[in-house]
Amino acid sequence: MNRPSGGKGNHLIYFIISALLISALFSFNACRKERPENEIEFWTLQLSPVFDDYLRSLISDYENQNPGVKIKWVDIPYDAAIQKLLASLSAGSSPDVINLSADFLSKFNKMEIFHDIASDYPGDTLRRIYLPNALDDCTYSGKVIALPWYLSTYALIYNKELMRSAGLEDSIPHTFSEFTHTIKLYKQRTGKFATFWNIGKDSYLPMMLESEGVKMTDDSFSKALFNSEESVRFVSEWIDLYKQGYLPGESIVKSGASIIEPYQSGQAAMVFTGPVFLRRVKDNAPAVYANTEVAPPIVGKTGKHELAVMSVSVMQSAKQKKAAVDFALFLTNAENQLRFCKLATIYPSVRKALDDEYFTKSGDDPMEKARVLGAKMIYDAARLRTYLRHPKFDRLRDIFDEAIQSACLGNSSTKEALDKAAAEWDILLNQKHH
Repeated sequence: MNRPSGGKGNHLIYFIISALLISALFSFNACRKERPENEIEFWTLQLSPVFDDYLRSLISDYENQNPGVKIKWVDIPYDAAIQKLLASLSAGSSPDVINLSADFLSKFNKMEIFHDIASDYPGDTLRRIYLPNALDDCTYSGKVIALPWYLSTYALIYNKELMRSAGLEDSIPHTFSEFTHTIKLYKQRTGKFATFWNIGKDSYLPMMLESEGVKMTDDSFSKALFNSEESVRFVSEWIDLYKQGYLPGESIVKSGASIIEPYQSGQAAMVFTGPVFLRRVKDNAPAVYANTEVAPPIVGKTGKHELAVMSVSVMQSAKQKKAAVDFALFLTNAENQLRFCKLATIYPSVRKALDDEYFTKSGDDPMEKARVLGAKMIYDAARLRTYLRHPKFDRLRDIFDEAIQSACLGNSSTKEALDKAAAEWDILLNQKHH
């Protein structure tokens, strides 16, 4: 799938697959004028132009309720987030409030650039407002370095007609073992691929392993654990699927950004991803959408499924810290989150918004079904790819991906590839990071 060019919610694709590698350097204008004392600079990730009206209205409401405070909104590309923030820190011109994927927080936590919002709201105040599992993703060593904003989780999206044609309409998978079994049966009966699931680039296998109860590292992030006998068995099942021709060749070279194309073109019967993609299917492939059904996320033996979090941080450097925190709370309150969720296939991080009938009543439309299903299950979702909480998560991810590619291409056995990757992880995990 190429980068989306339009359609509400398409910008959220990179939120669901999370933690993409930064591939290019971007310039930053450090020579800007001194910021007015009453101005709060607020950065978002790739929300313009789709959500211009919503954010401008929200900012106007806040300014009207807080005379004298001005919000300067700056939208930046998702892939530029880390470079932009680093450049602004170097130039002494960082924003006051910034929207980041929670996947990126570990990159900056050790730099202590984020204000601890828990210092303003002691006790369980924040946990009563926000979903604890979402807030946990924004908490490091007891410090709440961000507020959760909008969320996503996963669902199994499938083409009823294609599954029926393969005699599998009553065999919709719910577990990873059922998923691999169905992938085989579908190919054997139709000669076509059941799904595209990227295992060698931005691999989803760590998510599968954690859902099966296999940790990628120990709790202290000092030792890799994914080369255990149990882990090798789980990973080998997917590598064998690839070697035996049950997964397309692209599975080891294309990222999750490509996951929806085979489904919306009618070439694949199932896709395991975020419901945000349903908007794209509806816009681009109405005939496929008419045959689309949604099912709960595929899980391992723990029953756990992935939670993806977009967050909002207040910078330590903010001159008007109280006003910056107040704006972050306003941005993420129930009313404003509910308005936002009605514009995109996302979920709020605030309990009160999830109680709205928008998330409890469903019709026959696949997007409505996915919305209500996801809202029920969001409470039990959690970050499965725990290695993302390590500041060198991008390098760790690349090492793991390269190991999977090596095993898939027959350059090494699964055990040899995972042993080598685990050894490299151990070196990185035990390096001092700043």
